[in-house]
Amino acid sequence: MATDLPFFIVDVFAEEKYAGNQLAVFLDLEKRLSAAQMLQITREINFAESTFVRSVDHDGAYGVRIFTTQYEVPFAGHPSLGSAYVIAKHLMRSPEPQLVLRLKKGDIPIQIDAPDDLEGSRFTMEQAQPDFGPEFSADEISGLLGTPKEALDTSMPFQEVSTGLPYLILFLRDLEAIQNIRLNDEKVVQFMVQHQLHRSNSPSELTTSLFLVSTQTVEEGHDYHTRMFALDDGKLWEDAATGSANGCFLAYLLRYQKKERSAIVEQGYEMGRRSILYLDGNRMNDKYTLNVGGRVVPIAQGKWHVQ
Repeated sequence: MATDLPFFIVDVFAEEKYAGNQLAVFLDLEKRLSAAQMLQITREINFAESTFVRSVDHDGAYGVRIFTTQYEVPFAGHPSLGSAYVIAKHLMRSPEPQLVLRLKKGDIPIQIDAPDDLEGSRFTMEQAQPDFGPEFSADEISGLLGTPKEALDTSMPFQEVSTGLPYLILFLRDLEAIQNIRLNDEKVVQFMVQHQLHRSNSPSELTTSLFLVSTQTVEEGHDYHTRMFALDDGKLWEDAATGSANGCFLAYLLRYQKKERSAIVEQGYEMGRRSILYLDGNRMNDKYTLNVGGRVVPIAQGKWHVQ
């Protein structure tokens, strides 16, 4: 017998419609869907990720599962914020200033700065403690990116950081250098496998993605211009707005620059999807507070037919 599940499409880290990062959120509180079905649905929607709200737990936390088109992931940034918006808008009787998502990675608190005006509100998540991975030389990164060493900013380390999903943080010299990047899929796969950063041989069973950064920006008032590239099934794709990567980037800034930091990050411009992310955090000894926020814009809602 066929049943219908409500679903919602939102743009996350967007200041207006058709910007930011697309997300589909499904309400499956009766847990009708298997993991295989959730993966199939995610592939059918074909956004970077889809999420499935699966429970309201006894302590008030909301159980959420996140899928890419390839596999389930323990945490992701824009899916967390987009799911929080849908929960606040469509599941809570009266939106509150905070809710908690229960993800595979653990509990993620989400702050809502204007619960009475969800469309105008900034949604902010506190990410898990960072793990700092291996560092790489300018020669290695030049080979990985297929770009001359002069295009790299060697004043900052080239290092992997993870708060649930791993990213290789790479500073480039200027806006031109970051805009002109032309990556080779095979070279990137080869690099990841060689350094045990590929899901086939990584201890985390996840593939490390690339997060490129420039201090030169397109818009005045922004602090960083960024791009994120991920591997799926041997092919690279670019992400319009990556909350998890920006959380790793914030931890990186707190470790190597000031112990307290706020920043506005622009991403997605090369894709025609202007995305704005707000970072705020601090480091006390080895304890990090990592907040990443942005707005969520509703796009559509409907019913998904489940056999």
